[in-house]
Amino acid sequence: MFWSILYHILHLPLLLGILLSCNFCFDAQVCNVLKLCSQRVYLLKLLRDQGLSRDQLHTVFLALVVSRLRYALPAWSGFLKTDQTGQINAFLKRLYKYGFSCELMRLETLINEFDKRLFHKMGNQAHCLHSILPPLPCFASLQTRSKGHPYELPRYKYDLSRKSFVLRCLYNFV
Repeated sequence: MFWSILYHILHLPLLLGILLSCNFCFDAQVCNVLKLCSQRVYLLKLLRDQGLSRDQLHTVFLALVVSRLRYALPAWSGFLKTDQTGQINAFLKRLYKYGFSCELMRLETLINEFDKRLFHKMGNQAHCLHSILPPLPCFASLQTRSKGHPYELPRYKYDLSRKSFVLRCLYNFV
């Protein structure tokens, strides 16, 4: 029963706006995000031609393009390959050159920022994702090296597990 449900979930082409494949390859997701963002660049060009200042264009850029890039970024960013990250960074650099952004943004910075933000929010027991965090260690009274969070570091066997959001944050924010 579990495997049939998992099979159907993984073979859904679009789940809450994220394109999934059965092998957790996010080529289609990156192409889709870049296609949607490119369509929004046309609106930015029209607004620039209408005389919007660079600061105003930057605000619209954040609202239209960066918000689309950030959507569910912690969920799929760990599975990105280097060339996919390079594609998104090249897109952001091109928009900076066009004058739509006041600062040169990098995908790695966005990923790190939003991973930290969501991981910090998950620490609150009232948060809906708090239950997926590992338990606190039993030996909390022992003096151990301090880390960025109080959770026990779980062991993982496969690299695919390491790329998931929770394990990625637990090991990156030590």
